[in-house]
Amino acid sequence: MKNKLLIAVFLIVCNNIFAQSKYPFFDGTDNNTKTLMLYANKQIEEVRKGNFTLTIVDEKGKPINKSVSLELVSHDFNFGVNLYGYEKIPNSNPAKQTSIKAIQNTFNSVIVCDYWKRNQKKSTSKLEWISPDYGFQLAEKLNKKTRFHALIYGHPDWLHEFKTEEDMWKLIEQRIKSIADRYGDKITEVDVINEFINGQYWDGAKQKYLRTTKFPNFAKPHNGARVIKIARKYLPNTKLVILEANLWNEQNPVFQEIYEYHKSLIQQNVDYDYIGYQAHYYAKGNIPFQEGTKEFGPRTFMMDEINKGIEKIGELGKPMVITEFNPPSRSNKVKIPNQVRISDKEIAAWEANFYTLMFSKPFIKGISRWFTIDNLGGRGMDAGIVTEDGKLKPNYYALEELIKNKWHTALKTKIKKGNINFRGFYGTYKVQIAEYKQVFIELNNKKTTKNITLNKK
Repeated sequence: MKNKLLIAVFLIVCNNIFAQSKYPFFDGTDNNTKTLMLYANKQIEEVRKGNFTLTIVDEKGKPINKSVSLELVSHDFNFGVNLYGYEKIPNSNPAKQTSIKAIQNTFNSVIVCDYWKRNQKKSTSKLEWISPDYGFQLAEKLNKKTRFHALIYGHPDWLHEFKTEEDMWKLIEQRIKSIADRYGDKITEVDVINEFINGQYWDGAKQKYLRTTKFPNFAKPHNGARVIKIARKYLPNTKLVILEANLWNEQNPVFQEIYEYHKSLIQQNVDYDYIGYQAHYYAKGNIPFQEGTKEFGPRTFMMDEINKGIEKIGELGKPMVITEFNPPSRSNKVKIPNQVRISDKEIAAWEANFYTLMFSKPFIKGISRWFTIDNLGGRGMDAGIVTEDGKLKPNYYALEELIKNKWHTALKTKIKKGNINFRGFYGTYKVQIAEYKQVFIELNNKKTTKNITLNKK
């Protein structure tokens, strides 16, 4: 028995080695994507940077003519990570400790999760806020922006107690109001409805259960419009997101339905801010990522094919956020001993190319990765930036290089007659001059000039 097990393990290892040697290094690019990626890097210079003019005076209004240090401390663009499940992990856990340091160092926003089913276990029970309370507290401690996931998702089992659709609408409004009452001043961006178009085609128990109730069908645009109106009533200053999963590939009929859904909402002048995309990348049918998928072709996981779906959505003229990203990963829900994967170095390179392509799109406002720690929050075995035993992975270092170095602005210069002119990335800057208190300023495509008054230390 022992010998058979050793032979099986040996064959699996051999198969993995053979599969890796069969293909060249895979990062989602090739000769066919060279022009696309060159253009993406050029676009980043055009759409993510501006020419700024600062006028700096002292408390008496006199121009300061000294050396000044300017550094970008947070991008205007959201580079986010997920805090799902963090409240359940001991603070002594190495993966938790490492990931929090990584968040603090490199990212500027976090996802705070709350699911209706967990929040309200019975129709008459007290609401439970353990997970989102923890998320907002950690976000405040780390000084990070927040996005909230999700208002209407994770449906309670007690919905069958309510017999009419209007009863359900009252519950929906109550759910949204309770979140707004507790966190309204903290939430800058929120997923209003999540995966309802995809849910029509999933046969899981949760989806079957929902269809047996009088719950409104949010796959119908008029119902989507109604829930957005409720969300806007209680969250007037929050960015509202309508979020869907599935591969955004032009050959995908579900993607076409998502496209038409948003087209309908836009035509109705529905007041929401962002189209949300769950950019989860898993192999289909255990076909190697290098070979794509049967449904959508051999280039499914190549940057040019991904670009087509993103650009198609961009044609609608509505800003977009990538709300749940993971790079090509094995799935812990697939029970195959020799499941296909790409190496950690390939994941890092692929992810860097994906971020570069998305950062170059003027209509995309942020990328939030769903997995911070491998396996935490879903099925992404290789999807995090930190291993389960607390080690930073190559894809973290690749993102750190992009966000903190390549896409970074820092300079020291001499102020002339109180004025500075420079070109840099949009975002929050720290301004430091010897003998004066440091200040933080916002610079973006709507704020390219700034008058600053500095006080002596």
